[in-house]
Amino acid sequence: MATDFLMPKLAMAMNEGIVSEWLVEEGQYVNAGEPIASVETEKVSYDVESAEAGYFHILLPIGEATPVESVIGIFADSEEEYQTIKNSLGDASVQDIESDQKQQVEAVAVGTPAKPVAVNTISGRIKSSPLARKMALDNSLRLNEIDGTGPGGRIVKKDILDAVERQSQQPKQSPVYGTLGAVELARIPMSGARQIIAQRMRTTIDTAAQVSSSWESDVTNLLSLRQKYANKLEQLGTKVSVNAFLIKAICYAIKQVPVANSRLEGNELVVYENVNMGIAVAIPAKNKYDSGLIVPVIKNVERMGLVQLDIVMKGIIQRAKNGELSVDDISDSTITLSSTAGIAPPGMKTGPILNLGNTAIVGPSTPIERPIVNSGEIVVRTMLPMSFTFDHRLMDGEPAARFMSALHDCLEEPGLMLA
Repeated sequence: MATDFLMPKLAMAMNEGIVSEWLVEEGQYVNAGEPIASVETEKVSYDVESAEAGYFHILLPIGEATPVESVIGIFADSEEEYQTIKNSLGDASVQDIESDQKQQVEAVAVGTPAKPVAVNTISGRIKSSPLARKMALDNSLRLNEIDGTGPGGRIVKKDILDAVERQSQQPKQSPVYGTLGAVELARIPMSGARQIIAQRMRTTIDTAAQVSSSWESDVTNLLSLRQKYANKLEQLGTKVSVNAFLIKAICYAIKQVPVANSRLEGNELVVYENVNMGIAVAIPAKNKYDSGLIVPVIKNVERMGLVQLDIVMKGIIQRAKNGELSVDDISDSTITLSSTAGIAPPGMKTGPILNLGNTAIVGPSTPIERPIVNSGEIVVRTMLPMSFTFDHRLMDGEPAARFMSALHDCLEEPGLMLA
C-alpha cells in the first residue's frame, strides 16, 4: 500500500520548508533510514532520512516552498504500484518543473531581448530534460522562451543548442544613457532560504505590533573591564568579547523585567526562567549581491560566567558560518541579540525586526567617542548606540522602558552584571 512522505517539521517555529536537493532518483527504491532529501528553512539545511521503504515518486519541485506536513512524495510497495501512481499523477519527474527553472534559470544576459514563445507544459510545468535545464542555466537562457521539439514538446539538448546559436547571432546591445529605463547589472534568482526569510520578515511585520526605541549608553568603563579580561588571554583561553558582556547585561535587565524573556504560544504569553539567547550571525553569501543571516541559540546563558559564555558563543557562531548547525542549535530562543557593531558606521542606531516568536530583540551598534557632560565636566567618553524592539501586544511601554533603563544602568556600571 502506498505511503505518503510529508514535509517534516524540523523546529517549533517552522511553518514551511523547501527541498533544496532530492538525494534519491525518481522511481528509485529507498530503504528505511536512507537520506532522501535536503530540506531547507530560512535558518538551516537538514538531510532528512526516510522512515519508510519503497519505490519513491517525487511530488515537490526543487526550490518550491510548501507547508510542513504537506505530501511531497509517495512510497510504493512495488514497481507496478509505483507505475500506477506515476501514471495517475502525470509526468511528475519534478526535476522538470517550472519552479526549478524559475529559481535557477532567471539569470538573463544584459541586453538580451525578451522573445516569449509558446511551450508545452503539464499542469503549468515546463517539460525539459535535466541536461537541457543545466545547459539553459549555463547559457543564461529562460526555458519559457524556448520551443521544445522533443516528445510531447519537451525541451531537449538540440533546442538549447539552437537557442544558443540564435543568441550568438544577435547583435549585442550597448546601454543607452540619458534615456528612460533601467540598465540591468544582474538578475539573481532568490534562493529557497532567501524566499522564506523574506516571507517570515513580512509575517513578523504583519503580525507583531513592533515598537523600537533607541538610546546611547556610556560603555567606557565596560570596555576598560573587557580589556582587563582580554589581557588574560593565555590564562582564560579566550579573548572575552564585548558581546559576552552585552549578553550578561541583558540577563541582568531580564531579572528586573522578566516579561522581556518570553514568547507567544497561541493565546498565551509564556515567560521563561532560563534565558536562551538567539545571536544573529551573518553567514557567507553565495554571490556578491547576496547576504545570509542565521540565528543560532545559546541555551541557559544566565547560568554561565563570562569566560564560558564567550567560548560557547564563539563556537556556535563558527559552526553557523561553517553550515554545521543542528536543528537544536536554532531552536527555542527566548530573546535575541542582533549586533551591527563594526559593520554599521559609528553612532548609527538600528531597529532590528523581531525574531519571529520572541517578544524582544536588542540591537547594539558601533560605538563612537563623543564629548559628554560627566560630573559637571565635559569629557570624551565611548558611547554605544542601543536599540530595543518589542512586541507591544505582549509588552507595554512601561515595562519596556524599565527594561531599557536596567540594561542602560548595567552597561554603564558593568559590575552589576557580575554581582
